[in-house]
Amino acid sequence: MWQFHPYSLLLFLAFGFNLVLGLFVLKSFRLDLVKYLLILVFGSMMWTGFYGIDFVFISPALHRSFIAFLYIGVALANLGMVLVSLEFTQNRHLLTKKFWVMLTIQPLVTLAVCVLDPIFKTLTLDTYLVNINGRIQWIQETNVGGFIVSYFFSFFWSAFVAYLLIKGIFVSKSTERRRYLLILVSYLFIWVTAILHKLGFRPLPGLNITAVMSTMQVILIFFAIGYYRMFDLVPLVRGEIVDELDEAVVILDFNNRIVDWNMSAEHLFRISSKNSTLLSYKYFFASAPGIISKLDHLSDKKTLTKWIWEKDEKYWEVTAKQIRDANRKKIGMVLVFRDITEQRNLEKQMVNVNRELLVANGTKDRFLSIISHDLRGPLAGIKMLLKVLNEDMKKKEDALAGMTQSLVDATESVFSLLENLLEWSKLQRGQEEYRPHYYRLDNIVRECLELFTLSASNKGIVLEVNVPSHAMVFCDDRMIITVIRNLISNALKFSHKNGKVIIEATDIGEDWQVSVIDSGVGMSKAIVDKLFKVGEVIKSTGTQGETGNGIGLLLCHEFVSVNGGTMYADSDGVSGSRFVFTIPKKMREEIVS
Repeated sequence: MWQFHPYSLLLFLAFGFNLVLGLFVLKSFRLDLVKYLLILVFGSMMWTGFYGIDFVFISPALHRSFIAFLYIGVALANLGMVLVSLEFTQNRHLLTKKFWVMLTIQPLVTLAVCVLDPIFKTLTLDTYLVNINGRIQWIQETNVGGFIVSYFFSFFWSAFVAYLLIKGIFVSKSTERRRYLLILVSYLFIWVTAILHKLGFRPLPGLNITAVMSTMQVILIFFAIGYYRMFDLVPLVRGEIVDELDEAVVILDFNNRIVDWNMSAEHLFRISSKNSTLLSYKYFFASAPGIISKLDHLSDKKTLTKWIWEKDEKYWEVTAKQIRDANRKKIGMVLVFRDITEQRNLEKQMVNVNRELLVANGTKDRFLSIISHDLRGPLAGIKMLLKVLNEDMKKKEDALAGMTQSLVDATESVFSLLENLLEWSKLQRGQEEYRPHYYRLDNIVRECLELFTLSASNKGIVLEVNVPSHAMVFCDDRMIITVIRNLISNALKFSHKNGKVIIEATDIGEDWQVSVIDSGVGMSKAIVDKLFKVGEVIKSTGTQGETGNGIGLLLCHEFVSVNGGTMYADSDGVSGSRFVFTIPKKMREEIVS
């Protein structure tokens, strides 16, 4: 039976207010506060909607169902109100798993009571129709189950939230106190109305206007939220920006529990579930023990801390920013992880480039030094000797022979230096082609010795060769000839008269080791350490005044490296020197296979 009832209009108006407010905040669904508000609004809509239907449509068959849905709406509204209050008072850290279980007790018990009501009358003991002011309406006697689910649980949660609100009032500033007071007043709307109804004070005869007061509570909360900007464009935009950042962002509370994180953090730490919320950071960073160790030793005195974190050959710059309240008390921390792998690689490349530039500058300076001193001196000597020879051809034969010998020595020195400079220049410019083949090592050595037979004879030096005839090497013979030529030239230059220079080869497995040994003046350790280093200045004088500059050894080292060998030198500084290099027997690919 349908009937018109003024109270139903009031209830439907309250239902409409809830619906409009719910649709208004639905666009801000990303915020937890809005999600909780929608639970509150949906519960209030069920409460007012089914209560209103029960007044306009009198049906004995459906009455108990309307009341059951009404009570479920009450339970949901209460759940939403508790969640909104916790979020509103910034106590969301209380929402642990145990707390969620306690929160869902009332809706679950209410559902059970409503399902069992048609059989056991767990919700209402009895319901009957009465005529009040010419209109029919239902009167029901509440059972113990209905009383518990509608009053006891609601009172328990309301007392808990009231405690949080009152606590917030005492510890907050004046502006925040008004927020807490508004929520507290909204609670009083419902409870004052419910208590007065139980005491018999009813503005509308036989009617319970608590449902309308629930809508007033929702409106008041919306006013508080809107007035104090609890949800607006700012947090929404910030949330969107943080989620779109390439940098991983992780937010912790004051107990170092994970509160939230963005998509980049999910990928970086392989987190696939939001169930990690409010768990220890040690669980979240289980795949990154270095982060856990750093957070364990993080100083509370420093507001901002940065460090470099390395994982899987990648680098991140980690920024830890502590969040503090107005009283400088730590309430949380934000961790930002910025991938700097590419930057680190570029820095390494820059270091290598700078090193190469330093080497190039050292080479340039070395060449300038050689050109300005070593070439200038011999050429000046040649010029002077030629002038004297030209002006005084009638002097004694022995004097003329001495000057002629000096002229020959100076010319050979200049020629050798220019030849080495030419080879070095071609190598540095990439114009020296590497053309390896198989050669007999003894043939290469003997070809070099032919160049120094006269020089060795003039100083009475014996050239001893100990190279097996079966020694085969895989190399560019032109380069190795240059290496051996320079080493023998140096050995003769720094050997005493009537001395000995030994050229020997030793089988060391995959390579032949060639040694050039002299019994001359030797080298100090400082000189040995400078050999084969570009940019180091080496000045030395042979046993008959010959000059040395080290450019030939640099060329030897480069040529040996190109041919896949190594080179070093040693000397005791007294009884001569020993220069050693290796040449592979086979192609390196053959050795590997």
